[in-house]
Amino acid sequence: MPDGPGNTSFCWRYRRTVANGLIVPTQNRLVPKSYLTIGDWGFDRPSYLTGLYVEGVTVKAGQSVDNPVIYDNEVYDDVFYPVLVCCMTSPDQMNLVGLFVTPVLTDGWGFSRPEWKETAFHLRDLATKSTMRMTRFPPVTVGTEVASEKAGEGKDSAGARLYTRLINVQYHIDPKRPLLINMGGQSATLASSYLLDPTIAKKSIVYYTDIKVYNGHYQWASQIIAKHFRAVSWGDDHWWITKRCQNEWRVLPRPEHCEGKDNDANSGEWRLLTAMNVPLLDYMVHQLQTRVEYCQGNSKWDAFGDGGIIHAYLPGIFSNAALREVRGGQVLHIAKFTEINEARVKAFTMPILLNAKAYGH
Repeated sequence: MPDGPGNTSFCWRYRRTVANGLIVPTQNRLVPKSYLTIGDWGFDRPSYLTGLYVEGVTVKAGQSVDNPVIYDNEVYDDVFYPVLVCCMTSPDQMNLVGLFVTPVLTDGWGFSRPEWKETAFHLRDLATKSTMRMTRFPPVTVGTEVASEKAGEGKDSAGARLYTRLINVQYHIDPKRPLLINMGGQSATLASSYLLDPTIAKKSIVYYTDIKVYNGHYQWASQIIAKHFRAVSWGDDHWWITKRCQNEWRVLPRPEHCEGKDNDANSGEWRLLTAMNVPLLDYMVHQLQTRVEYCQGNSKWDAFGDGGIIHAYLPGIFSNAALREVRGGQVLHIAKFTEINEARVKAFTMPILLNAKAYGH
């Protein structure tokens, strides 16, 4: 029977172990393919790998999405995408090869934020305490650390060198599966890595959380990414969707009452998370209760936040995308996200969070 929606076919996927800071393939196994349905938006640049852009991933139709992934953010505790990444990595739903923290913003906001490094180590510690399969997790690597935007231009760092190494190693393993970079903050480390080896641009795809506005303000870095990399951008106009009340949320786990102060840890769908009895999900509920962005005012965030790599795994996550000129380059920008799309994200993410296999159960 031919491959297609509703049919089961199989492909090889790597098991991975950590060695010398890299996750490398050690054994193959058969896993079911996933089927991707959205087609080609063009975006084929000279000298780049050819293929369909299906949810932003250059793969041939019918191939499974097990591309290697790097997660990079400036801070890990104000959004929930890092939690989702952990919950996908532990049961081998995501091939996570790099965890980066780049603790910088812009001169206007205060560039250097060294205290944010600890948020990445804290999240990884929570994953360990939640009995996740830590052999599938790379160590946290710190990227660009300097005092100003100017000092950050082309700054060498362990993070910049590791970016180059990871992208080239994974390209050597399988050039048809480009490495996917989830950029949740300023792209200082990746931009410096590009200066070390410009060939990494055609070997990877960058999922950039709003290169157009707030995460593109460090223009030296964002312009390099927009001009040279294949970038998919999801901005706060179509991802950071707010609701007046917490009990109106359609993406995040929904409690019973409007205000955070009126919801305890077992309110509504939060009870599903706390019933798992794992520190990582307890932490998520605590943040939903206490982080001002989620629990106060009339614009409560209803999103996992600084993360776009979910595009790769969920057909139909958005309703429209368009190529736009952003930061001096051509970027594939998500242009429409509706209630139907919100429902799809909810249906996709809740089973991931509640998957007992993620916690070694």
